[in-house]
Amino acid sequence: MKLESISPAKLTCSRFFSLFSIISLMLSFAVFCQIGQAQQAQQLSLADVLIGLRSKKATLHERNKLLSDAVKVRGVTFALTPEIETELAGTGASKELVEAVREKSLKDKAALLPKPISTPIPDSAFYRQRADENVGKGDFDLAVSDYTRAIELNPKDAAIYLNRGRAYWNKKSFDLAALDYDKTIELDPKAAAAYFNRGDLHEKRGNVSQAMRDYQKAVELDAGNESAKNNLKRLQDEQAKIEQAKLEQAKLLAQSKEAESKPAAELPKVPEQSIAPKSIELGSLVGLAVKMVTPVYPATARQMSINGQVMVQLTLDETGDVSSVRATTGPQILRAAGEDAARRSKFKPAMVGGQAVKATGFIVYNFTNK
Repeated sequence: MKLESISPAKLTCSRFFSLFSIISLMLSFAVFCQIGQAQQAQQLSLADVLIGLRSKKATLHERNKLLSDAVKVRGVTFALTPEIETELAGTGASKELVEAVREKSLKDKAALLPKPISTPIPDSAFYRQRADENVGKGDFDLAVSDYTRAIELNPKDAAIYLNRGRAYWNKKSFDLAALDYDKTIELDPKAAAAYFNRGDLHEKRGNVSQAMRDYQKAVELDAGNESAKNNLKRLQDEQAKIEQAKLEQAKLLAQSKEAESKPAAELPKVPEQSIAPKSIELGSLVGLAVKMVTPVYPATARQMSINGQVMVQLTLDETGDVSSVRATTGPQILRAAGEDAARRSKFKPAMVGGQAVKATGFIVYNFTNK
């Protein structure tokens, strides 16, 4: 066999080209790595992965290794669907690269999901606050419902019973309001507001004596409660007038019976020459009544169980007809009925020295819901 001799020049040229190829490959790897390092600040898109797989700057095995490491460090912007997995496999992605993409896509997706918001379990304070807000809006049905739930969670809080009682009062559920005020006082005997509210309820229902006791207790517990002071004084003044009226009425009836029992000769005579006054005060007008009209019990007052006494001041003309009326004491809701009954009543003329004169007096009506 004839061996071909290789000249030193050819051998030198061949070594040069081999060295050049190695240097080029190393430069390619360096550039590829620099690109990867420059992009570490952001996640890899599907396009980034596909472009990296198709790159000719390194072998497929090396490209898969570099991309797998990059995916694990930087993450991906896409989710691995069956279609994308097929496309990656068709572009030359290794199992390691596909698994890296799958793992990072699941982790990144979980990180993007909104974190569940922990909702605190509603407690008694929550329902009480919401009930107070409903009271401010005038929605007393919802307020009662929330106060009830608050009481279930904290049955020893006297203030909740007080607030629910007020809500019941606004709903005109007076019996339920009274029960809540009673419970408030049972839990907190020094709750001045509960005594005041219960006193107001008693007054509205015509239980004046009970209202006065509660107002008095509210003042004792809270000397600065001006509303309780004013209401107590007003009721005391009204009761004093009623008691005085009863005394005068009883006195007049006694005098009338005494006069009827005396012989006519013994009755005092008014001199004919006496000048009659223009008007006289007669006190109770029951003895002069020709027709006494019974007042109509207002349906609303009956439904609310409001009762009590109403004093009506009357002015009579010379014929005994009622010229004016004005209720001065008693529950407000009953006063109009008392005034109407007095206005439609008829009385004998007031006589002085045989001459009819104008007169003033009063009538006390008793309203009892029985």
